[in-house]
Amino acid sequence: MKVYGLFGISENAINEFVENHVKTFTLINALNLETVKNLKEGDLVFITSTLREDLRVGSEGILGKVLNVSLVPQRVNGFEEKEIIAGRVQLEMLGFAKCVGIESLHIKVAFRMY
Repeated sequence: MKVYGLFGISENAINEFVENHVKTFTLINALNLETVKNLKEGDLVFITSTLREDLRVGSEGILGKVLNVSLVPQRVNGFEEKEIIAGRVQLEMLGFAKCVGIESLHIKVAFRMY
């Protein structure tokens, strides 16, 4: 089965997702943000702490179903205040998954439940 992928997600966020089975992720990474732009309610997503360039057959993650998706402005405070676009994706945990293949450079991966 082919699904979208969200990569480089923090271990803390993944652990919270496993505990609560529903979580809203706020994403600003360019690769993940591009994925968020393509997501629709009901899509399946493979979530992993592994970076996209390090993803290999056997990489482990979580399979989630998209409940809600949106693009929102977010302020970043530092030396100067900046506003960026962030993607918010609310997911429902379906189970644990393992990558069994990578289709292409697009953010779709093949997986199997275990």
